[in-house]
Amino acid sequence: MKIGILTLNTHNNYGNRLQNYALRKVLLNYADVVDTIWFEKNNYLPDKKIWNIKNIAKYILNWKDSRMYLNKYYIRDCIREYNIKTFSDKYIPIKYDFCIKEDLNNKYDYFIVGSDQVWNPNLWGFSNNDKDFFLNFADKNKRIAYAASFGIEKIPEEKVNLFKDGLKSMKAISVREKEGMKIVKNLINRDVSIVVDPTMLLGKKDWHDIGEKPGWYNGEKYILTYFLGKANKYENLNSIISSLSREKGWKVYNLLDKNSFNTYVSTVEEFIYLIEHAELICADSFHATVCSILMERPFLVVNCNNNEKNNMSSRLFTLLSLFGFEDRFLTVENDKNLSIDDIFEINYSKVNNILNRERKKAISYIETSLEI
Repeated sequence: MKIGILTLNTHNNYGNRLQNYALRKVLLNYADVVDTIWFEKNNYLPDKKIWNIKNIAKYILNWKDSRMYLNKYYIRDCIREYNIKTFSDKYIPIKYDFCIKEDLNNKYDYFIVGSDQVWNPNLWGFSNNDKDFFLNFADKNKRIAYAASFGIEKIPEEKVNLFKDGLKSMKAISVREKEGMKIVKNLINRDVSIVVDPTMLLGKKDWHDIGEKPGWYNGEKYILTYFLGKANKYENLNSIISSLSREKGWKVYNLLDKNSFNTYVSTVEEFIYLIEHAELICADSFHATVCSILMERPFLVVNCNNNEKNNMSSRLFTLLSLFGFEDRFLTVENDKNLSIDDIFEINYSKVNNILNRERKKAISYIETSLEI
């Protein structure tokens, strides 16, 4: 059996690479070949130039000339993306198909779109390849969605017909959030399953085995933050992080701080390690939250995206409510009542039972969809 995966084409996001890796690993239990198909090659930085840039980066990063300011951050972005790409090169075979060709249908027995926000109409990747994300190039009996995410609560009016046609043509649909289930029901009156993100189909040991200790890390205790948006409005949380750092002597590592070269250019493997060994994780990232749960670490989740057009809180709340961790989700209102004691009182005793139940549900969906 040969299976093709379609997901968002990116090497600038840890979670996207983790879910792609996990879904492929699970599908290899049933298929001889599992490829990931990208519509366009990510040319943020051509591979042939990376080594020259890495050699001169140490000079440019400290350049005093203000004209080089933007360039130094560009260099860091390039190295970060390259470092994330090394994970794909090692674990995820990617087949580039610059525009989906008709003969692609004949090369695979099934196509699976997912996970991640493959059906978010506000993301650049979807808007440029929208019909491909509904697998319209393939026979209808080959079209499967696994844990597909919309990332929004309502489809824009101008996209409704596109989504109706696309969803109706799918052989099997599963989604990642409750809002996604409602969207499908409202558009095509079809009941679909909610299944866990592929990253949760693998266990703690699976992720531990591919984690790598960063070369710069000396074993000190630390708080890890990973905010894709701006967390400034959570004043009490930021104050508590500062207090913990000061009183306990814990470092604070911010994975998206461009002024901290070592953490900013972390690899996917280092991302896993840093979550597993953190004293506390504070994030607005879905997959940082997933990894925190799998590694059984204290964590807090905030919603840094206030944009109603692209509000992604549903995916976080669906995840947290599954495990009874709703109290881990901070809003601007309950941030004011947060205390240090609350942060470290987290009960993981029921997590494994819930994970085992959800994994069985997900595997049953996959096997039924693949007619196994």
